[in-house]
Amino acid sequence: MVRSLRLRLLVAAAASIFLALALAGFALSQLFERHVAALLDQELQRDLRQLAGSLAIAPDGSFTAGANLANVEYGQPLSGAYWWVMEDTAAGPAERIHSRSIWDAPIPDGVKGLGPEGEPLIISSRAITLGEGAAARHFTLYAARHDTALSQPLAAFQSRLLLYLLPLGLALMLASWAQVAVGLRPLRALRREVQALGSDPATGKRITGTFPAEVAPLVSEFNTVLDRRDQSLERARKRAGDLAHGLKTPLTILGSLAEGLRQTGKAQAADTIDEAASAMVRQVDHALARARLSTGHGTAAADLPAVAARVVATLKKLPGTEDLTWQVDVPPGTRMAMEEGDLTELLGILLDNARKWARGTVRLAHEGGRLIVEDDGPGVPDGALATIAQRGLRLDESKQGSGLGLAIIADIADLYGLALHFGKSPLGGLRVSLGGS
Repeated sequence: MVRSLRLRLLVAAAASIFLALALAGFALSQLFERHVAALLDQELQRDLRQLAGSLAIAPDGSFTAGANLANVEYGQPLSGAYWWVMEDTAAGPAERIHSRSIWDAPIPDGVKGLGPEGEPLIISSRAITLGEGAAARHFTLYAARHDTALSQPLAAFQSRLLLYLLPLGLALMLASWAQVAVGLRPLRALRREVQALGSDPATGKRITGTFPAEVAPLVSEFNTVLDRRDQSLERARKRAGDLAHGLKTPLTILGSLAEGLRQTGKAQAADTIDEAASAMVRQVDHALARARLSTGHGTAAADLPAVAARVVATLKKLPGTEDLTWQVDVPPGTRMAMEEGDLTELLGILLDNARKWARGTVRLAHEGGRLIVEDDGPGVPDGALATIAQRGLRLDESKQGSGLGLAIIADIADLYGLALHFGKSPLGGLRVSLGGS
């Protein structure tokens, strides 16, 4: 199955052009053949008139014909031009005379005979009567040409016609290619518009521009789908916020109940309630984090240095970061194909996680198309690297957090089709790299 619309159109155009030229060639050949046949018949009829004018009856009753004919080929043996005359009587043809060109070959019989060399002939005939009444004598005059008088001009015409039709077909194919290119130009513009969705918050959220009437409904429907998607996303975010707000009070009450139980000596029951409440909090936090993410289908290009600077400036304000060294090795102008909000979420989680574990240095870099965040903390055991991004997993309960941070990073990586790798940093701590597969 041909997937390319351009190729489909070109193949259809080529087939149409070939069929049209073949029909045109056949029709022109037929017209030319009829034209040559008509000219040949006119020539034969002219010769028959001259032959009739030359027909004479001698006193002894014999007859002669063919004197002073304009076509000298009748006097040349086997020339391909022949005539003969038959007298018609009640008993059948009584006497026959013929042109010198027939030589000693049999005289053709009627209008379907063969020439002296067995070649097919094109024959015209004419009946005349000399005399009146009982003395009238009836004759049938025949003039013939070798069929090459028709086939040779036709073959020459067809050869020349083919030489003209081939470049005409090539010119038509080039014209079809240009027509297809012009016709598909609005689709190329539409593709560029689709690719640009999300690249510019001001103008890239919808498909804009003037499109032909055949494409405009598609553009309108696509924009409608985008509107509905945004509305659905916004509703989902609101529902997630409402859910979190609605669960906040019950979770607070559960915490108070657990504390009350603990004070009455029922520590085991209090721990069970705290564990269940913590699990609910983690699920709510994760749902809110997912709701804040975009669809990941746009082609936005966020300014990595600017976003990194804002996130680092925010983290520097947190307690316990006064002695940390923040290394940001990102070339100016570096951009990542990601929505700015998602990139902010990504850097916030990665840098905050590195901050919690770092002894003195947190490093952010962009190398070889990959985003790298690493620290000089204790790192992660090799056996735990494969499970570090599991939702809710906390390798060290002494550090504050829900255990969802790296799981959300994994969600963002999956959303944008990026490869996420965890490893040991040359600084000694954890190294997280994110980039193309």
